[in-house]
Amino acid sequence: MTRRLSMLLLPAILLSGCAMLASPDGDLYQMRRDAQLAYSGEQDERAERLLLGVTRAVPNDAEAWFYLGNLYARTERPEQATQAYQKALMLNGSDARAWHNLGVVRLREAWAAFIQAYNAGAPDDPLHSKLEVLIGALEKIPLDGLKRPAKPAAPAVPLAAPEQR
Repeated sequence: MTRRLSMLLLPAILLSGCAMLASPDGDLYQMRRDAQLAYSGEQDERAERLLLGVTRAVPNDAEAWFYLGNLYARTERPEQATQAYQKALMLNGSDARAWHNLGVVRLREAWAAFIQAYNAGAPDDPLHSKLEVLIGALEKIPLDGLKRPAKPAAPAVPLAAPEQR
């Protein structure tokens, strides 16, 4: 009796599972393809919305988490990028790309923190010279985004004070 009942319920369970994977715009595979196209086309808002849809539908999709991390890194959201890469690595700890990108995001965060500390400190503080050495060492690493902009020449006309954020 139980076996017959389970055989009758199995198709209904499978169909309801397939319905849960469907997205409002079509099936999960189409959502994944659309996310990839939006990501490749730098349609960041659309790609994020679609990738989040994929991760909701299939939370164990390490590749979707990886691309979401890339998207967050590209749009300068390092905390969210770190979280997405960590989820990708929880699902696939041997993904060298995710380890690499996580390291890049963390190096950029460290570099930015050292720059902030350097700018906040007094030039005669012993920490100032240590920070200069650390920043210089990080800038020798061949990563995009780890170069301080050149100091601009003194403007002929005084500029307004920068906006406080």
